[in-house]
Amino acid sequence: MPLLSMTGHGEGHVAHPRGGTIGVEVRTVNNRHLKMNLRAGSGLGSLEPAIETLVRSRIRRGSVQMNVNWMGRPQLDLYQIQAPVVHSYLQQCRNLAEQYGFDTQVTWAELLALPGVLTETYGTRDDSPELEAVVLQAVNQALNQVEHTRANEGASMARELDQQLQNLRRLTDEIDGRAPQILVEYRQRLKARVMSALADASVGGAAAIQVSDQDLIREVALMSDKIDIREEIVRINSHFVQFHTLIHGSESHGRRLDFLIQEIFREANTIGSKASDAAVALQVVEVKTILEQMRELVQNVE
Repeated sequence: MPLLSMTGHGEGHVAHPRGGTIGVEVRTVNNRHLKMNLRAGSGLGSLEPAIETLVRSRIRRGSVQMNVNWMGRPQLDLYQIQAPVVHSYLQQCRNLAEQYGFDTQVTWAELLALPGVLTETYGTRDDSPELEAVVLQAVNQALNQVEHTRANEGASMARELDQQLQNLRRLTDEIDGRAPQILVEYRQRLKARVMSALADASVGGAAAIQVSDQDLIREVALMSDKIDIREEIVRINSHFVQFHTLIHGSESHGRRLDFLIQEIFREANTIGSKASDAAVALQVVEVKTILEQMRELVQNVE
């Protein structure tokens, strides 16, 4: 599976054999973990665990908002009058009326309002397998659409990340090519400062001071160790290879991509501090700018 965006939308509609249609709407946005917000309509509450299990099997990260409703539900089948309960209420009313001399007239409106007289037909043990099958079919339809939109956006993000990765490679190659010149320029500046200092000392009447080429070479060698960025360049190029592999791999790895960006950022910081060069510093700033743009994209990758 290629990169998947955590932003998506989908709908599912499946007709129920006994009438009406199960409608499902799903919206997903980015989140560090999987967060479910499920709203099931009347008569569907008992299916929430099964719905959530299905969603978790198909979505790993993101905030999921899902609404499930039974539209056009047949009104005649919504409720059933429990005759034994009605009989019990009436018998108790008659007994109390005989005992205390009350009026025994009871209206249907009063009876239907009593607890237990009306019960929902669907959602019972006998009906739930049929209903669950229809609901999960509608949920799967919606999730298929979500997956499609997430995959399309993920492919677009992968192309953008690929382009940014090429820009990072170019800048890194420029920095690597600049490194030897930094030493050459440092040697020139060091020699110029030494010659200037010797000239000032001679004018001031101080004894002649000799500085050999070996002394300059030794100082340049020490500086070379301080500004050596070869290890950082090797590591940062290794991170580039891993990053490219992940964005073109068989699975979506948003967290690993985010981790690699942090590692590349760390290497860029080290290069900037070690090189002590204005040109490299500008290139490092550009590298960091690109990494921030990539981080914004990666934070929306599943």
